[in-house]
Amino acid sequence: MKSKLTAILVDDENSSREVLKDLLESFFTEVELLGEADNVDAAYELVKAKQPQLVFLDIQMPKQSGFNLLKKFEEIPFEVIFVTSFDKYAINAIKFSALDYLLKPVEVKDLREAISKAKRRIEQKNKSSVQVINLLSSIDEAKERKVVVHEGDSVRLLKEIEIVSIEADGRYCIIATTANERFITAKYVKDFEEYLGTSSELVRIHKGCMINSRHVKEYSKGDPCVIEMTNGKTYEVARRKKVEILERVKR
Repeated sequence: MKSKLTAILVDDENSSREVLKDLLESFFTEVELLGEADNVDAAYELVKAKQPQLVFLDIQMPKQSGFNLLKKFEEIPFEVIFVTSFDKYAINAIKFSALDYLLKPVEVKDLREAISKAKRRIEQKNKSSVQVINLLSSIDEAKERKVVVHEGDSVRLLKEIEIVSIEADGRYCIIATTANERFITAKYVKDFEEYLGTSSELVRIHKGCMINSRHVKEYSKGDPCVIEMTNGKTYEVARRKKVEILERVKR
């Protein structure tokens, strides 16, 4: 990229902004800082006025989180790198959505990698809008989490209740729905397990499969334990998971 990468910093802590600004000025001369903001409303106005290519966005801010800034845009007009203290819930959602984040205190090596990825996306005009849609659909803990899948040229948000099973298939997963649809996504079963959390109705029954306990039709009591789903598909439950799975199904 011949021209400089334009960016703004959004963080309610002045000290955190100063640290990141010093790192950028010392090690990343290809990045041009256009301004700073310490809250979501100020950041929104700054984005509209300066139109940066990249936003370093703090997640935990008073009154409104960094996610609220993204919700203000119908289409995100910039790349985003999240900056956060350790927050397992937020980090899992960000990782699942294939977006970049930096943990405070920010390390030069991590900053370099995140900036390189952002530059590549900008150069290739490969906007991360789908990933942001996925993230915003999942960050409200009061709402049911959704899974983003591609349907032709469209993006679809699957509700948990729609999903019957998620099965590993090499480097991909196949998602089966109650409408007998199948979607292929480039994620692993463990990615879904971390993203959906322990309160989800989708539970892992062995290394390569998750099933929705709401869609279990019947199961065998003996060994091996075999579960039949409402779509007619059957799965064998790993012995070490049997008690946990059957308790979940009975509930």
